[in-house]
Amino acid sequence: MVVINTNLKIKNSLNKAREYAYYCFSCGKCQIVCPTSILGLFSPKNFIHKFVIEGSINLDEFLKRQKLFNCLTCGQCSIYCPMSTEKEGVNFPDIIQSLREYGYQQGITKGELSLNSTHDELMQRIPLIQSQNLNSINKIDKIKEDKSLKITEEGEYAYFIGCMNHLREIFYQLDIPFEDIPKSVIKTLNEIGIVPVVLESKCCGHDNYWIGDLDTAIKLANYNVEIYKKAKVKTIIVECAEGYKMWKYDYPKLVENYNFEVKHISEILTEKGYKINNKKEQNENLKRKEIKVTYHDPCRLGRLGGHIYEQPRKLINMDPRIKLIEMKNIKDDSNCCGVSAFRSCNSDTKILREKRIKEALDTEAEYLITTCPKCITHFSCYLNEIDENGNEKPEKNKLKIIDLISFISKVKNNEI
Repeated sequence: MVVINTNLKIKNSLNKAREYAYYCFSCGKCQIVCPTSILGLFSPKNFIHKFVIEGSINLDEFLKRQKLFNCLTCGQCSIYCPMSTEKEGVNFPDIIQSLREYGYQQGITKGELSLNSTHDELMQRIPLIQSQNLNSINKIDKIKEDKSLKITEEGEYAYFIGCMNHLREIFYQLDIPFEDIPKSVIKTLNEIGIVPVVLESKCCGHDNYWIGDLDTAIKLANYNVEIYKKAKVKTIIVECAEGYKMWKYDYPKLVENYNFEVKHISEILTEKGYKINNKKEQNENLKRKEIKVTYHDPCRLGRLGGHIYEQPRKLINMDPRIKLIEMKNIKDDSNCCGVSAFRSCNSDTKILREKRIKEALDTEAEYLITTCPKCITHFSCYLNEIDENGNEKPEKNKLKIIDLISFISKVKNNEI
């Protein structure tokens, strides 16, 4: 296995970041749409200016004065930047990520990372432990024991579970059935004739990569890629938006000789002609209650993940009972949940979650569907908050947060 040189990778990333920054001509559109700029926490335009001028004189001193983690890396700014395309221009998330890599390596961002830690850094500890002990447990025993699920250890298609089996234990107080998601995905793949390879893989390394911990991200990426290569896998299927982004767009930067095809579960299901019901079942379902839903586009599947917008909606709209009611801001304009890489879950970003939940409630939908575990976690956390008098939020019983494939599976089995 050829491991990428970390120092060279950081040097090349910094050079690319400088190249991106010089495209900016100060139109200010990024500031208008940046969610943290609106909160007064960050200014993409001002940051770029200072990076070009101050960063070229003394990069270390420049970074010490910045708040790199006030940027959510949601990509909203780059969508509206007239000097940005998908391959060049002011690619702001990549600029921030490159500077975080350098800052992490030099120890410059250590203090800011500590201030922005979330949930006692439990989610950061899992990939760190896994990268230091690559034989550590990943807990897929329950999947192996479920005889209704057809899986294999070698084949063309693999389903990458990632951290899904750890989330329930960390956020047990929210009572989110994360363990149901892998089972629903496997069952759904079985229905279209795919028996996926399911292995003891590790965390994809998303959070480590986006805080700048390149060494850990590379270790995890190489381990995951190697075990699927040995299993003769050609196509990796991912349900988690962040895992998809890593496998599709970031692993090729971290692993030599990377040659997997990567598909989001919504892509593979729509391509293979998946149907929730047959025609007879559809006619029966028309007699049942209408289900009002809305869909939240995650940053990592949308703006940063190849703009996968239509496939999830196509799956949702397959059942005639389901009425998809769109929120005010969707697709490229979708609002970020505010907690990228499990950082900055605080009173400032809570405003962003409150805003998004209000948009969902305005549709009068019963379900808010998405494909990002962090969005599910933090929207659920917001709804489960108790005020100083011990009262629950009235919104809690009006809106249920659910994963896309779990929802599809429940509809198919008439559990909703």
